[in-house]
Amino acid sequence: MGVLEIIAEQRLGTKELASRPQLRAALERTEQAVRGSHLGENEKARISSLVELCFAYDRETDSNEKANILRTLEEISANEPLELPGVTVEKWEDELKLGNSAFANAKQKADRRREGFQKKYFSFRAKAGLQTQEAVAKKAGLRRSYIAVIEAGEHFPQQKTLQKLARAFGVDVAELLP
Repeated sequence: MGVLEIIAEQRLGTKELASRPQLRAALERTEQAVRGSHLGENEKARISSLVELCFAYDRETDSNEKANILRTLEEISANEPLELPGVTVEKWEDELKLGNSAFANAKQKADRRREGFQKKYFSFRAKAGLQTQEAVAKKAGLRRSYIAVIEAGEHFPQQKTLQKLARAFGVDVAELLP
């Protein structure tokens, strides 16, 4: 057993690593490659990322995030070129909406929620007399660039951010929700 496998077993857990034979095999191949040659900077960075991801998995408490870390570990350890999508995100989303009514409904619901939030957000921002993104950011304790993302409708804020915005606007957090 190589060092990478030991780290993975310790941080992911014996059971989790055992349930992922492809990951274990990829770690073994990486270990053999390390022993047999001089490593370039890209390979060193890849191996460092594998170790960092194992530790990140161990620290993570959210199960969805743990699953994302495992997928990333498998992709990086496989060290195979990734196939880039042949369509844009917008086209892919349009195709999903046409072929999957559950996705279309969820997307529509999320869009309505975001739009409803934005209406309330801008109304409360105006009432609070905050004329710029910088003013909102300063009063809420957030970065201006993040306020720009929220205002552009690219992201719906998480609970902590909603609380900061509500405090900045002098309203209850429930009032910001659509």
